[in-house]
Amino acid sequence: MTRAGLFSFALAVPGLLVSGRAHAFVREWHVGGGLGLTAYPQYYSAGPAVGLNAGYGISDVFDLKLELLGSWHSYDPNSALPTKHAVPFSVAAGLSYKLDVLQWIPYAAVLVGFQDVNGTLPVGEPFHRDDGIAALVLGLDYAMTRNFGLGLSLRTDMLLSSPTSGEAVTTMLRAEYHWGF
Repeated sequence: MTRAGLFSFALAVPGLLVSGRAHAFVREWHVGGGLGLTAYPQYYSAGPAVGLNAGYGISDVFDLKLELLGSWHSYDPNSALPTKHAVPFSVAAGLSYKLDVLQWIPYAAVLVGFQDVNGTLPVGEPFHRDDGIAALVLGLDYAMTRNFGLGLSLRTDMLLSSPTSGEAVTTMLRAEYHWGF
């Protein structure tokens, strides 16, 4: 190898070893929605869910999040009575921690908020028409482009008035639009 070739190689190696800039969503807004399934084990039947979400990237690993979630469930207290229905709706906000691994972005979020149940409440159970909730969300997003992403999330809600009863589990397929980078 000539001196010029060796010199060029010596200059090129550090450039090859330096990692590229990550595409984290700092100071970026996200807005999206999703469809899924919510289950209230032991209380209501599993039912379809729809959600809206918004977020703001406060750093490359933390987002502020806001989620709206509604679902529809049937309730059959016993076979002698007609089936009744309930429509829980919640709004929750909190902080999300994400790992930006190229196009795949796993995340976890802790949210607190409010739930309102329209329709039938299970008799003698821990539900109130209005209640505070705490939620834990685990998800995986895929950044298809700089402005558009798809994702899958798993959310579990706990009633603040009765944390050991009345939990809900929601799985959701989501789509998001991102801007402001």
